[in-house]
Amino acid sequence: MNDKPSSSDSPRGVFLVSYARTASNLLCKILALDEQPRAFSNPSSGYYFRPAFLPHWVTGKPYRPIGEISAKETQERQECFQRSYEDLERDAHSAREQGKIHFFKEHALWISNPAAIAEWMGEPNLHPPAVFRVHPVGDSELEKAPSSTWSPENQTVMSDQVLQKWRLVFLVRHPALAFPSYYRASLAVRSHQGLHDSEMEPLLRASLTLRWSRFLYDWACKTDPHPLMLDADDVILNKAALAQFCTDIGLDATRLRFQWESRADTGAQEGNPPPKQEQQTKDEDEHKEKSKTPFHKIFGSTLLKSSGVMKTKSQSDLDIATEAAKWKSEFGVDMADLIEKCVRDAMPDYEYLHAKRSYANLAGENV
Repeated sequence: MNDKPSSSDSPRGVFLVSYARTASNLLCKILALDEQPRAFSNPSSGYYFRPAFLPHWVTGKPYRPIGEISAKETQERQECFQRSYEDLERDAHSAREQGKIHFFKEHALWISNPAAIAEWMGEPNLHPPAVFRVHPVGDSELEKAPSSTWSPENQTVMSDQVLQKWRLVFLVRHPALAFPSYYRASLAVRSHQGLHDSEMEPLLRASLTLRWSRFLYDWACKTDPHPLMLDADDVILNKAALAQFCTDIGLDATRLRFQWESRADTGAQEGNPPPKQEQQTKDEDEHKEKSKTPFHKIFGSTLLKSSGVMKTKSQSDLDIATEAAKWKSEFGVDMADLIEKCVRDAMPDYEYLHAKRSYANLAGENV
């Protein structure tokens, strides 16, 4: 007798859409995915597409606009997206076979189509979106891959049919906190010779926006009138919101953890180590490792050094003008002005998404 659950019986995977410095690592730590009997995740709690994004934006070499890359380089970039997508599908299939909830997170930018990013940045580009898109795969060799269409709100490399496999949930954070934090971490990457001076501004322009999350949220609303939405302050300050979110995605709220041992000196990666899973091939391991150092160590350092939730990271009484004055002192006038412009430009999207919070009226014991 076959005890494996069928695809229709298996729980739907959960795709956490975030952007950099939103406390997504902290959220995954609190969810305690490694201790959730129904959860399936990888050591990074997602980030399948990190190898497809970072090596092309953080090269340590002079910046080259997307429109200047060759047809061969375009193909190589598509192949990176394809490998990342197939890694994701492989884990999703394993989760379904085990009857578990596949939980993973991705930054919205990392799955966005390079052609769409180039258009947003005003760069000349003759490469159409289709050349970067992934080719869908079925759950097995015997299953036909789904058809592929892209609605206007879907600016990613994955088709509508692929995205519909998962339940999209969202995490946002005030741009006046997330954006300068991202720049600080990027400076640390540059100091390790991982980021060329000429790459800094294009990376910031692509990253310091909420448009990619807004696109995906509006896309998700087509099939789910009220996609789950968290703000970083929910993660940092509100245990009741986290408990309800955990329950809403099918996990055990009694297993949430708010204290842990600092791992600052272990060299461990951010996220939660899952139960042992199938060994990855050598090529796949190399594909992932190229994107991790020093970027992942720097961006995961706050969580690794912590032993619990840091309430000072909340946004209470935040004033952009006051923060901008601090940035001028910290970063210099030119960079502070760029960050302030990005923050103010992003505020309409942030206010729109923040207003969609799922647990705004849920009060409870603070973290």
